[in-house]
Amino acid sequence: MKKKDSQPIDLSAKILRLEEEIRKTPYHKGTEHYIGKLRAKIAKLKNQEEQSHKSGSRFGFIPKKEGDVTIVLIGPPSVGKSTLLNKLSQAHARVEAWPFTTLTVIPGMWDYQGAKIQIFDLPGIIKGAAVGAGRGREVLSAARIADLLILMVDVKTKNQIKNILKELKQVGVDLPILTVVNKIDLIGKTNQQEKMIFISAANEIGLEDLKKKIWEGLKLMRIYLRKKKGQEPDFESPLILKEGQKVKDVVAKIFPEEKEIKQILLWGSSARFPGQQVSLSHQLQDEDILNFS
Repeated sequence: MKKKDSQPIDLSAKILRLEEEIRKTPYHKGTEHYIGKLRAKIAKLKNQEEQSHKSGSRFGFIPKKEGDVTIVLIGPPSVGKSTLLNKLSQAHARVEAWPFTTLTVIPGMWDYQGAKIQIFDLPGIIKGAAVGAGRGREVLSAARIADLLILMVDVKTKNQIKNILKELKQVGVDLPILTVVNKIDLIGKTNQQEKMIFISAANEIGLEDLKKKIWEGLKLMRIYLRKKKGQEPDFESPLILKEGQKVKDVVAKIFPEEKEIKQILLWGSSARFPGQQVSLSHQLQDEDILNFS
C-alpha cells in the first residue's frame, strides 16, 4: 500500500530529473540519439502518471518547475510560510490565523540578484508525516524537487526541527537546508543559535539577512555577456549558473545548436588579466564577463 501511495511523487521526480538532464545536454548530432531516448522515457513516465491521475491516487502536489532554481518552504502548519512567500514574491497566498490554510502547493517567483527563483509553499506537516499522517509523506516527498529547502518553524514550534529533519531523511530527502525561525517579534530577544535564521516575516525583520543566506545556499553565479569587445555587458540579464560550472556550460545555454566558436575572451575574477583568451574548460566565478566570436 505504501509503495502505491508514493508512486505518483516518484514518477514526477523521475520526469523532472530527465527533463533537467535534457536541458543540461548540448544538442548536436552526437547527442541526438541520447536525447531521443530521454524523451522516450519521459513520454513513458508521463503516460504512467496520467494513468495514476485517472485512478485517483495522485494528490496533485508538484507544479511545473520554472525559473533558474527552485526553493521549497516546508514546516508545521501556521508558522508563516505563506507570509514569507508573499514577502519574497508576488504569489498573494492566502494567509489566515488557523492551521492548514494551505492545502495544495502554492508557487511564487522571486527576482533576486538577476536570478528567477521559484518558491513553492507546501502544506503544513504534522508528527508522523513520514508514515503518511496528514498526507505528510507526499508533502515531504514533494520537497525533492528543490535546489534548496527552507525548513520553517516559529518560536512556539522550533522544538519540532529535529523531528522534521528525521522525517525528511526517512523519505530520502537529502538537500541543502536553511532552518528559519519565524515570529521573533513575539518574544523579544533571542539566543541566535548557530545555523538558525531568526525572522519576523510579517514585520519584515531579518528578511535581508535571510535573502543573503538563501543566495549563499543556492551557490549560484551571475555570468554576463559582452556581445562585442568594446561594448558594455548586459548587467540587467545575467546568465545564472551553479558554482563550479565552466565556459562550456555557458555555451550550452546560449547556443542550443552546435556553433563554431573561434575565440572566447574573459573579464572578471577568474581571469588572469582583462580580456584573457580562455578555453571551454575554464572554470568561471561570480560576475565573470564573456565574449564569444
